[in-house]
Amino acid sequence: MKFFYQKVIIGFVILLIVQCKEAYEPAVQSSIQRYLVVEGFLNANGPTTIKISKTSSVLKNEEMQPEVGAQVRVESTGNSVHTLSGNTNGEYTANIPVNINEKYRLLIKTSNGKEYASAFVPVLKTPAIDSISWVREKNGVQIYANTHNPANNTRYYKWEYEETWEIIPEYRSKFDVEEFADLENPVPPVIYIFHPRDPDRFPRICWGSAKSSQIILGSSIKLSEDRIYLSPLTYIPPTSEKVVHKYSILVKQHAISREAFDFLQNMKKNTEELGSIFDPQPSESRGNISCLTNPDELIIGYFTANTVEEKRIFIKNEQVPGWEYDSGCFIKCPENDERPCKYEEIFPAFIPLYRKVGGGYTSADRKCVDCRLRGGDPVKPDFWQ
Repeated sequence: MKFFYQKVIIGFVILLIVQCKEAYEPAVQSSIQRYLVVEGFLNANGPTTIKISKTSSVLKNEEMQPEVGAQVRVESTGNSVHTLSGNTNGEYTANIPVNINEKYRLLIKTSNGKEYASAFVPVLKTPAIDSISWVREKNGVQIYANTHNPANNTRYYKWEYEETWEIIPEYRSKFDVEEFADLENPVPPVIYIFHPRDPDRFPRICWGSAKSSQIILGSSIKLSEDRIYLSPLTYIPPTSEKVVHKYSILVKQHAISREAFDFLQNMKKNTEELGSIFDPQPSESRGNISCLTNPDELIIGYFTANTVEEKRIFIKNEQVPGWEYDSGCFIKCPENDERPCKYEEIFPAFIPLYRKVGGGYTSADRKCVDCRLRGGDPVKPDFWQ
Protein backbone atom coordinates (compact mmCIF):
# COMPACT_ATOMS: atom_id res chain seq x y z
CA MET A 1 0.00 0.00 0.00
CA LYS A 2 2.91 2.30 0.78
CA PHE A 3 4.35 1.81 -2.72
CA PHE A 4 0.91 2.49 -4.22
CA TYR A 5 0.72 5.93 -2.58
CA GLN A 6 4.30 6.68 -3.67
CA LYS A 7 3.40 5.94 -7.29
CA VAL A 8 0.30 8.13 -7.06
CA ILE A 9 2.29 11.05 -5.65
CA ILE A 10 5.04 10.69 -8.28
CA GLY A 11 2.44 10.53 -11.05
CA PHE A 12 0.68 13.62 -9.71
CA VAL A 13 3.97 15.58 -9.60
CA ILE A 14 4.83 14.58 -13.18
CA LEU A 15 1.35 15.57 -14.36
CA LEU A 16 1.65 18.91 -12.56
CA ILE A 17 5.01 19.63 -14.22
CA VAL A 18 3.69 18.77 -17.66
CA GLN A 19 0.54 20.85 -17.23
CA CYS A 20 2.49 23.87 -16.00
CA LYS A 21 4.90 23.96 -18.96
CA GLU A 22 4.24 27.03 -21.08
CA ALA A 23 6.06 28.39 -24.08
CA TYR A 24 8.22 31.37 -23.23
CA GLU A 25 8.37 34.09 -25.83
CA PRO A 26 10.66 36.87 -24.67
CA ALA A 27 9.77 40.41 -25.58
CA VAL A 28 12.27 41.59 -28.16
CA GLN A 29 12.47 45.25 -28.88
CA SER A 30 13.41 46.07 -32.43
CA SER A 31 15.37 49.26 -32.79
CA ILE A 32 13.95 51.78 -35.22
CA GLN A 33 17.54 52.81 -35.97
CA ARG A 34 18.83 51.43 -39.27
CA TYR A 35 22.60 51.12 -39.07
CA LEU A 36 24.80 51.70 -42.08
CA VAL A 37 26.59 48.59 -43.36
CA VAL A 38 29.70 49.07 -45.52
CA GLU A 39 31.18 46.07 -47.34
CA GLY A 40 34.17 46.06 -49.64
CA PHE A 41 37.82 47.06 -49.90
CA LEU A 42 40.19 49.01 -52.10
CA ASN A 43 41.41 46.53 -54.71
CA ALA A 44 44.99 47.45 -55.60
CA ASN A 45 45.10 45.23 -58.70
CA GLY A 46 41.52 45.22 -59.96
CA PRO A 47 38.15 47.00 -59.86
CA THR A 48 37.01 48.28 -56.45
CA THR A 49 33.41 47.67 -55.35
CA ILE A 50 31.91 49.07 -52.16
CA LYS A 51 28.42 47.87 -51.19
CA ILE A 52 26.45 50.12 -48.85
CA SER A 53 23.17 49.13 -47.19
CA LYS A 54 21.21 49.50 -43.98
CA THR A 55 20.26 46.90 -41.42
CA SER A 56 16.72 45.54 -41.23
CA SER A 57 14.37 44.85 -38.32
CA VAL A 58 15.06 41.71 -36.28
CA LEU A 59 11.30 41.15 -35.84
CA LYS A 60 10.43 41.34 -39.52
CA ASN A 61 11.54 39.20 -42.39
CA GLU A 62 13.13 42.11 -44.22
CA GLU A 63 16.08 42.21 -46.56
CA MET A 64 18.92 44.67 -46.21
CA GLN A 65 18.01 48.02 -47.68
CA PRO A 66 20.52 49.24 -50.31
CA GLU A 67 21.80 52.77 -49.81
CA VAL A 68 21.35 54.43 -53.19
CA GLY A 69 22.22 57.93 -54.30
CA ALA A 70 25.25 58.24 -52.05
CA GLN A 71 28.48 60.04 -52.94
CA VAL A 72 31.36 57.59 -52.48
CA ARG A 73 35.02 58.52 -52.83
CA VAL A 74 38.44 57.08 -52.05
CA GLU A 75 41.11 59.54 -50.94
CA SER A 76 44.85 58.99 -50.53
CA THR A 77 47.46 60.65 -48.31
CA GLY A 78 48.91 61.96 -51.57
CA ASN A 79 45.68 63.98 -52.04
CA SER A 80 44.35 61.94 -54.95
CA VAL A 81 40.56 61.57 -54.93
CA HIS A 82 38.59 58.97 -56.92
CA THR A 83 34.79 58.89 -57.21
CA LEU A 84 32.88 55.61 -57.43
CA SER A 85 29.71 55.28 -59.52
CA GLY A 86 26.68 53.59 -57.96
CA ASN A 87 23.74 51.48 -59.05
CA THR A 88 20.30 50.64 -57.66
CA ASN A 89 21.73 47.74 -55.60
CA GLY A 90 23.79 50.09 -53.47
CA GLU A 91 27.04 49.00 -55.15
CA TYR A 92 29.66 51.63 -55.98
CA THR A 93 32.46 50.74 -58.38
CA ALA A 94 35.58 52.25 -59.93
CA ASN A 95 38.97 51.24 -61.30
CA ILE A 96 41.31 53.13 -58.99
CA PRO A 97 45.05 53.42 -59.70
CA VAL A 98 46.77 52.65 -56.41
CA ASN A 99 50.15 53.78 -55.14
CA ILE A 100 51.23 51.05 -52.76
CA ASN A 101 53.38 53.55 -50.83
CA GLU A 102 50.37 55.72 -49.89
CA LYS A 103 47.50 55.20 -47.47
CA TYR A 104 43.84 55.42 -48.41
CA ARG A 105 40.51 56.11 -46.78
CA LEU A 106 36.84 55.79 -47.76
CA LEU A 107 34.51 58.80 -47.76
CA ILE A 108 30.70 58.48 -47.93
CA LYS A 109 27.96 61.08 -48.06
CA THR A 110 24.49 59.52 -48.00
CA SER A 111 21.39 60.92 -49.67
CA ASN A 112 20.18 62.33 -46.33
CA GLY A 113 23.34 64.43 -45.96
CA LYS A 114 25.20 62.30 -43.39
CA GLU A 115 28.96 62.02 -43.87
CA TYR A 116 31.16 59.06 -43.02
CA ALA A 117 34.89 58.42 -43.22
CA SER A 118 37.19 55.50 -42.56
CA ALA A 119 40.64 55.68 -41.07
CA PHE A 120 43.57 55.84 -43.49
CA VAL A 121 44.83 52.31 -44.14
CA PRO A 122 48.01 51.04 -45.82
CA VAL A 123 47.92 48.96 -48.99
CA LEU A 124 48.90 45.38 -48.19
CA LYS A 125 50.49 43.10 -50.76
CA THR A 126 48.92 39.65 -50.72
CA PRO A 127 51.26 36.68 -51.24
CA ALA A 128 50.46 34.21 -54.00
CA ILE A 129 48.31 31.15 -53.31
CA ASP A 130 50.56 28.10 -53.26
CA SER A 131 47.77 25.66 -54.04
CA ILE A 132 44.11 24.81 -53.61
CA SER A 133 43.90 21.21 -52.47
CA TRP A 134 41.04 18.85 -51.69
CA VAL A 135 40.50 15.49 -50.03
CA ARG A 136 37.62 13.06 -49.83
CA GLU A 137 36.10 13.36 -46.36
CA LYS A 138 32.92 11.67 -45.13
CA ASN A 139 32.26 10.71 -48.77
CA GLY A 140 32.17 14.41 -49.65
CA VAL A 141 34.91 16.82 -50.71
CA GLN A 142 36.75 19.19 -48.34
CA ILE A 143 38.62 22.03 -50.07
CA TYR A 144 41.64 23.78 -48.54
CA ALA A 145 43.89 26.79 -49.20
CA ASN A 146 47.68 26.71 -48.88
CA THR A 147 49.94 29.77 -48.93
CA HIS A 148 53.05 31.30 -47.40
CA ASN A 149 54.97 34.56 -47.29
CA PRO A 150 58.79 34.29 -47.18
CA ALA A 151 58.95 37.84 -45.78
CA ASN A 152 56.88 36.69 -42.75
CA ASN A 153 54.91 39.94 -42.67
CA THR A 154 51.36 39.00 -43.71
CA ARG A 155 50.17 36.69 -40.91
CA TYR A 156 46.44 37.46 -41.34
CA TYR A 157 44.39 36.20 -44.29
CA LYS A 158 40.86 36.27 -45.64
CA TRP A 159 39.42 34.13 -48.44
CA GLU A 160 36.41 34.26 -50.75
CA TYR A 161 35.44 31.86 -53.48
CA GLU A 162 33.18 31.41 -56.49
CA GLU A 163 31.86 27.96 -57.42
CA THR A 164 30.75 26.77 -60.85
CA TRP A 165 29.44 23.35 -61.85
CA GLU A 166 27.88 21.60 -64.81
CA ILE A 167 24.18 20.73 -64.84
CA ILE A 168 23.29 18.22 -67.54
CA PRO A 169 19.58 17.30 -67.89
CA GLU A 170 18.83 13.66 -67.11
CA TYR A 171 16.37 13.41 -70.00
CA ARG A 172 15.93 14.90 -73.46
CA SER A 173 12.54 15.76 -74.95
CA LYS A 174 11.82 15.05 -78.60
CA PHE A 175 8.82 17.35 -78.70
CA ASP A 176 8.03 21.00 -78.75
CA VAL A 177 4.48 21.74 -77.67
CA GLU A 178 2.09 24.53 -78.47
CA GLU A 179 -0.94 24.94 -76.23
CA PHE A 180 -4.26 26.63 -76.88
CA ALA A 181 -7.18 27.58 -74.59
CA ASP A 182 -7.35 27.85 -70.81
CA LEU A 183 -6.00 24.81 -68.98
CA GLU A 184 -8.19 25.32 -65.90
CA ASN A 185 -11.43 25.82 -67.78
CA PRO A 186 -10.89 24.75 -71.37
CA VAL A 187 -13.69 25.90 -73.63
CA PRO A 188 -13.20 24.52 -76.19
CA PRO A 189 -10.98 21.67 -74.90
CA VAL A 190 -7.23 22.27 -74.89
CA ILE A 191 -5.54 21.48 -78.17
CA TYR A 192 -1.88 20.41 -78.24
CA ILE A 193 0.22 20.53 -81.37
CA PHE A 194 3.42 18.48 -81.32
CA HIS A 195 6.29 19.04 -83.70
CA PRO A 196 10.02 18.21 -83.71
CA ARG A 197 11.77 19.82 -80.79
CA ASP A 198 13.60 23.07 -81.34
CA PRO A 199 17.25 22.30 -80.39
CA ASP A 200 17.40 25.57 -78.46
CA ARG A 201 14.19 25.00 -76.47
CA PHE A 202 15.94 23.01 -73.75
CA PRO A 203 19.72 23.48 -73.38
CA ARG A 204 21.90 20.38 -73.46
CA ILE A 205 23.97 21.74 -70.58
CA CYS A 206 23.85 24.57 -68.03
CA TRP A 207 26.28 25.93 -65.47
CA GLY A 208 25.29 26.56 -61.86
CA SER A 209 27.15 29.06 -59.70
CA ALA A 210 27.43 30.25 -56.10
CA LYS A 211 29.60 32.58 -54.05
CA SER A 212 30.94 32.12 -50.54
CA SER A 213 28.52 33.41 -47.92
CA GLN A 214 30.60 32.98 -44.76
CA ILE A 215 33.63 34.82 -43.38
CA ILE A 216 36.72 32.66 -43.98
CA LEU A 217 39.81 33.67 -42.03
CA GLY A 218 43.24 32.26 -41.27
CA SER A 219 46.27 33.33 -39.27
CA SER A 220 49.87 32.18 -38.89
CA ILE A 221 50.60 34.50 -35.96
CA LYS A 222 51.27 31.58 -33.60
CA LEU A 223 53.70 29.90 -36.01
CA SER A 224 57.41 30.53 -36.45
CA GLU A 225 56.90 31.16 -40.18
CA ASP A 226 54.17 32.86 -42.14
CA ARG A 227 52.66 29.71 -43.65
CA ILE A 228 49.06 28.56 -43.97
CA TYR A 229 48.56 24.85 -44.63
CA LEU A 230 45.22 23.16 -45.23
CA SER A 231 43.04 26.07 -44.18
CA PRO A 232 39.41 24.90 -44.71
CA LEU A 233 37.46 26.79 -47.36
CA THR A 234 34.30 24.78 -48.01
CA TYR A 235 32.88 21.28 -47.79
CA ILE A 236 30.79 19.72 -50.57
CA PRO A 237 28.49 17.02 -49.13
CA PRO A 238 28.10 13.77 -51.10
CA THR A 239 24.42 14.57 -51.72
CA SER A 240 25.35 17.74 -53.64
CA GLU A 241 24.84 18.11 -57.38
CA LYS A 242 28.05 20.12 -57.74
CA VAL A 243 30.40 17.21 -58.49
CA VAL A 244 28.01 15.04 -60.51
CA HIS A 245 29.83 16.05 -63.72
CA LYS A 246 32.50 18.74 -63.40
CA TYR A 247 33.09 21.34 -60.69
CA SER A 248 35.34 24.40 -60.42
CA ILE A 249 36.21 26.77 -57.61
CA LEU A 250 37.94 30.15 -57.92
CA VAL A 251 39.60 31.17 -54.66
CA LYS A 252 40.47 34.80 -53.90
CA GLN A 253 43.02 35.51 -51.18
CA HIS A 254 43.40 38.77 -49.24
CA ALA A 255 46.11 39.96 -46.87
CA ILE A 256 44.51 41.89 -44.00
CA SER A 257 45.69 43.72 -40.90
CA ARG A 258 45.36 42.38 -37.38
CA GLU A 259 42.69 44.99 -36.63
CA ALA A 260 40.64 43.91 -39.66
CA PHE A 261 41.13 40.26 -38.67
CA ASP A 262 39.85 40.93 -35.14
CA PHE A 263 36.83 42.82 -36.49
CA LEU A 264 35.94 40.07 -38.99
CA GLN A 265 36.48 37.33 -36.43
CA ASN A 266 34.10 39.09 -34.06
CA MET A 267 31.56 39.48 -36.88
CA LYS A 268 31.91 35.79 -37.66
CA LYS A 269 31.20 34.86 -34.05
CA ASN A 270 28.18 37.16 -33.94
CA THR A 271 26.65 35.97 -37.21
CA GLU A 272 27.73 32.35 -37.73
CA GLU A 273 28.56 30.79 -34.38
CA LEU A 274 25.56 31.62 -32.21
CA GLY A 275 22.98 29.03 -31.24
CA SER A 276 23.70 27.65 -27.77
CA ILE A 277 24.85 28.84 -24.36
CA PHE A 278 28.28 27.41 -25.13
CA ASP A 279 28.76 29.55 -28.25
CA PRO A 280 30.30 33.03 -28.13
CA GLN A 281 27.81 35.61 -26.99
CA PRO A 282 26.99 38.56 -29.26
CA SER A 283 29.05 41.70 -28.84
CA GLU A 284 29.22 45.08 -30.51
CA SER A 285 31.47 45.18 -33.58
CA ARG A 286 32.95 48.56 -34.35
CA GLY A 287 35.14 48.91 -37.39
CA ASN A 288 37.32 51.75 -38.63
CA ILE A 289 34.46 53.75 -40.20
CA SER A 290 32.84 56.58 -38.24
CA CYS A 291 30.08 59.12 -38.79
CA LEU A 292 31.46 62.64 -39.02
CA THR A 293 28.06 64.23 -38.37
CA ASN A 294 27.25 61.97 -35.40
CA PRO A 295 30.32 60.37 -33.78
CA ASP A 296 28.14 58.15 -31.54
CA GLU A 297 26.45 56.41 -34.47
CA LEU A 298 27.36 52.76 -34.98
CA ILE A 299 28.58 51.79 -38.47
CA ILE A 300 29.10 48.16 -39.40
CA GLY A 301 32.10 47.69 -41.65
CA TYR A 302 35.87 47.80 -41.94
CA PHE A 303 37.67 49.42 -44.87
CA THR A 304 40.88 47.76 -46.05
CA ALA A 305 43.23 48.04 -49.03
CA ASN A 306 45.15 45.16 -50.57
CA THR A 307 46.06 43.27 -53.71
CA VAL A 308 44.13 40.09 -54.49
CA GLU A 309 45.59 36.72 -55.49
CA GLU A 310 43.45 34.12 -57.28
CA LYS A 311 43.69 30.44 -58.16
CA ARG A 312 41.19 28.10 -59.82
CA ILE A 313 40.95 24.32 -59.78
CA PHE A 314 38.65 21.79 -61.44
CA ILE A 315 37.32 18.52 -60.02
CA LYS A 316 35.86 15.89 -62.34
CA ASN A 317 33.33 13.29 -61.31
CA GLU A 318 35.72 10.42 -62.13
CA GLN A 319 38.04 11.78 -59.45
CA VAL A 320 35.38 11.18 -56.79
CA PRO A 321 34.08 7.65 -57.49
CA GLY A 322 30.87 6.61 -55.76
CA TRP A 323 29.36 10.09 -55.56
CA GLU A 324 25.98 9.63 -53.80
CA TYR A 325 23.90 12.40 -55.36
CA ASP A 326 20.38 11.36 -56.31
CA SER A 327 18.49 13.78 -58.55
CA GLY A 328 15.17 12.08 -57.83
CA CYS A 329 14.38 12.17 -61.55
CA PHE A 330 12.29 9.40 -63.04
CA ILE A 331 10.26 8.68 -66.15
CA LYS A 332 6.53 8.99 -65.64
CA CYS A 333 4.49 6.53 -67.72
CA PRO A 334 7.48 4.50 -68.99
CA GLU A 335 7.21 2.29 -72.06
CA ASN A 336 6.30 -0.81 -70.04
CA ASP A 337 3.40 1.03 -68.38
CA GLU A 338 0.17 0.02 -70.08
CA ARG A 339 -1.57 3.28 -69.18
CA PRO A 340 -1.79 5.67 -72.15
CA CYS A 341 -0.73 8.73 -70.10
CA LYS A 342 -2.29 11.46 -72.17
CA TYR A 343 -0.54 14.79 -72.26
CA GLU A 344 -3.42 16.35 -70.33
CA GLU A 345 -2.52 14.12 -67.37
CA ILE A 346 1.11 15.10 -67.15
CA PHE A 347 1.10 18.77 -68.11
CA PRO A 348 2.37 21.15 -66.77
CA ALA A 349 4.41 19.40 -64.06
CA PHE A 350 5.96 16.99 -66.55
CA ILE A 351 7.37 17.37 -70.05
CA PRO A 352 6.74 14.68 -72.71
CA LEU A 353 9.89 12.83 -73.79
CA TYR A 354 8.64 10.66 -76.66
CA ARG A 355 5.49 9.00 -77.95
CA LYS A 356 4.85 5.48 -76.63
CA VAL A 357 4.27 2.56 -78.99
CA GLY A 358 0.91 1.80 -77.41
CA GLY A 359 -0.20 5.41 -77.33
CA GLY A 360 0.34 8.29 -74.92
CA TYR A 361 3.68 9.78 -73.88
CA THR A 362 6.52 9.11 -71.51
CA SER A 363 7.47 12.17 -69.51
CA ALA A 364 9.76 13.57 -66.84
CA ASP A 365 9.77 16.38 -64.31
CA ARG A 366 10.44 19.75 -65.93
CA LYS A 367 13.60 20.27 -63.84
CA CYS A 368 14.96 16.98 -65.17
CA VAL A 369 14.55 18.18 -68.75
CA ASP A 370 15.28 21.92 -68.52
CA CYS A 371 18.47 22.64 -66.55
CA ARG A 372 17.58 26.34 -66.36
CA LEU A 373 14.91 25.42 -63.80
CA ARG A 374 17.70 24.22 -61.49
CA GLY A 375 19.32 27.63 -61.44
CA GLY A 376 21.57 26.91 -64.40
CA ASP A 377 22.79 29.31 -67.07
CA PRO A 378 23.08 27.87 -70.61
CA VAL A 379 25.90 30.31 -71.48
CA LYS A 380 29.26 28.58 -71.14
CA PRO A 381 31.70 30.50 -68.88
CA ASP A 382 34.81 31.82 -70.61
CA PHE A 383 37.12 29.95 -68.25
CA TRP A 384 35.43 26.54 -68.61
CA GLN A 385 37.73 23.78 -69.79
